[in-house]
Amino acid sequence: MRSNWNGATAALLFVLAFTPEAPAAAAAEPFAYAVDFVSTTARGKDMNDKGIATGIRYVLPPGCTPFTCLGEQEEVVWFDSRIALLPIPKAFPTVLPVGISATNWVAGSDPDTTSNGVHAVAWKPSRAGYKPIDLGVLPGMTSSWAAGIDDRNRIVGWSTTGGGLPDKTAPFVWTKAAGMMNLLTQGFPNERPLAISDSGTVATPDHWYMLDNPGSVTPLAPPPKGFTGPGTYPASINNIGDQARFLISTVNRDLLYLFRYHHAGTWQQIWDIPASDAAPFGIGSINEADDITATVAGVGLIAYGPNGVAEPLSTKLSPAYGGGRRADPTIVPEADRINDSGQILAQVLIGRSPRLVRLIPTAPCANNCIHVAAIAMTGKVIGDNCTDAFDRVTATINVVDKAGAAVAGAHVIGRFLDDYYLDERVSGTTNQDGKVTFHHEGLACVGAIAFLVDKVKKNGSNLDFTTGELTDYVIPQP
Repeated sequence: MRSNWNGATAALLFVLAFTPEAPAAAAAEPFAYAVDFVSTTARGKDMNDKGIATGIRYVLPPGCTPFTCLGEQEEVVWFDSRIALLPIPKAFPTVLPVGISATNWVAGSDPDTTSNGVHAVAWKPSRAGYKPIDLGVLPGMTSSWAAGIDDRNRIVGWSTTGGGLPDKTAPFVWTKAAGMMNLLTQGFPNERPLAISDSGTVATPDHWYMLDNPGSVTPLAPPPKGFTGPGTYPASINNIGDQARFLISTVNRDLLYLFRYHHAGTWQQIWDIPASDAAPFGIGSINEADDITATVAGVGLIAYGPNGVAEPLSTKLSPAYGGGRRADPTIVPEADRINDSGQILAQVLIGRSPRLVRLIPTAPCANNCIHVAAIAMTGKVIGDNCTDAFDRVTATINVVDKAGAAVAGAHVIGRFLDDYYLDERVSGTTNQDGKVTFHHEGLACVGAIAFLVDKVKKNGSNLDFTTGELTDYVIPQP
């Protein structure tokens, strides 16, 4: 049950208990974001400050096509140049990654928090990849779920007797050295942890606190008029206790609205459109600059700290990705973690399908600039039916300098993508006209074939990611 203390009392008691570190200085709002491709047919969950991300991807079994087999789900960690699989314990086949630490440990949990007999999991990095660790349960209980992991590899979560109305519950913290410990016996509230920051600040439905410091337990201030408390809806918290939360409206059919919560005890509504089960919604994260990412009604949002309101991430996407489609907020349909470097794990439409990417803050090039002036694509279906036919596609990349003159000898790296599983990486060097052409032949009837320019390299030159055209697509025709 929510405390009746008011926000001023809560703030005073918090100050007496301990003084947090000063908040990080707000980072400058970037000019735009460039796309760093992560994966096709994938969903991201978390990303650390080095840009290493975890989530799930879907791959076709060997010998299959999109028309003969369903994709198989893999739990993975995406590094800069490789992918590591997360082995799933046979006893808990539905566990999914929920967080990644600075040293690349991963916490995992079953998404159904009413199941019985499931356990939270950790994945420990090893030379061979990753090793799963069963976190177990608290004494007298049968189930456990993980909410997240901090940079000391401490995992917080919830242990119960299972089911929708368990008769025993307690929050836990797990460490490699001590195993699972009951936070209730340490003086913390018997509430389900919803999120944990990099340094171990924990958010629950009605409180927040620092691990190792029971005196830091602070009730959330009462919600503004017209709203009830956040309950167990998605949340994120940073090291000083500022949070991203949904509050439940009492005047608008119990819909959810996005808020920033300042640790001193004030609520700030940052988006006016409600979230509901009718469309995807969730909290990405809040970083140390109080920047918040979230998804509401299938639109990825960004709210810059410390007090900025939300806007569609599509408005900040470089115009080189999708051109005039920046005005369509669904070009970025999901925003996940924003790290302290300002990188955002997100879904972005490339061609006609969403791809998992890192959005990298970028600015217009200042010196020795080159850019891709245009991508010209052609597509033809060779054959009479989907079984026997194939797509033949070309993409011609035109690289120029700031004055518009052709740039010869530029090394272009890119990839072909279809609306299913295709991720065909290609590279080549521009000719005297500043052009290079890539060819793709593959399955027909797989929707649009997109091309994404990843990099353009030439000694002494810098690629401008804020202008020109870095992606295009074609729908092959008979």
